[in-house]
Amino acid sequence: MDIWFKVFSDNVKKYRVAKKLNKTALATLVDCDVSYIGKIERGEKYPNLKMIIKLAVALGIEPKDLFE
Repeated sequence: MDIWFKVFSDNVKKYRVAKKLNKTALATLVDCDVSYIGKIERGEKYPNLKMIIKLAVALGIEPKDLFE
């Protein structure tokens, strides 16, 4: 897995846990299936720009924070 994908997937989980959201709650906020959130966090799926922005907004962060 490319380092950027690993950083991204780890950060989605890190920020989700920090916000005390479970996968179901985050999936509801970004209007996707809970299994998709799990696949993102495991690095099995890579979201498009629209979903990256939705995730960032739901997590209360800037999209760039998901890559740092």
